[in-house]
Amino acid sequence: MDQVLREPLFYIFFIYGLSFIVMASVVLIGIKRATSITLVTTFYTLVLFGFTHGLTEWIDWTRFIIKVAGGGEVRVLVALSQFFLVVSFVVLLQFGINLLTYRNEKKSFIRSVPVLLLVLYIAALLVAGVNDLMKAGLIARHSFGFAGSLLSGIALFRLSDSMKLTGNSRLVKGLTVTAVSFAFYAVFGGLIINPVAGLPVQLFRAACAFTIAVSSFSILGVFEAGK
Repeated sequence: MDQVLREPLFYIFFIYGLSFIVMASVVLIGIKRATSITLVTTFYTLVLFGFTHGLTEWIDWTRFIIKVAGGGEVRVLVALSQFFLVVSFVVLLQFGINLLTYRNEKKSFIRSVPVLLLVLYIAALLVAGVNDLMKAGLIARHSFGFAGSLLSGIALFRLSDSMKLTGNSRLVKGLTVTAVSFAFYAVFGGLIINPVAGLPVQLFRAACAFTIAVSSFSILGVFEAGK
């Protein structure tokens, strides 16, 4: 166990997962203070993303501990990890699209795109004969993960701009910081898988997650001011 505790990734994986769990919890608390039903419905998907992605990282944290301790890879944990990874990124894409279209309920077809893409993703894996779970997860990261993070960032930027009319500078700043964090996460979480400048990419992802969690406190105002 001493060897495990000496590994930086032991702490990075834990904090990474915790940041998303905290983010989801903060937004969920904010939902209880809602004045905009449409906006609340949209943010439920962000809560689901936070919990599922946080769980993904904690499963990977458990895998890491077992491997460093000499126990080898546990197939069940790999399957669970990649399952929740795919689900979390699909939900994140759903959040981005929902937030971009929350003022127009007639855009139901557009909101069904993530589910349709998930069906195509599964079909493509079957046709290509991809049976490597890690490879399937990587494909989901580069597609759903990147697109979901980028769209969420764009949607939050738009929401930030619309909230300027409320005169709540703290809210606008919080939304802007969260948007920027998602934009960075699109790069570090959706595209890059190798070390950056000699540092584990998980460190940069954890930094994005922590920033999103902290700035989410300001998003609480969305549920009071959003219309």
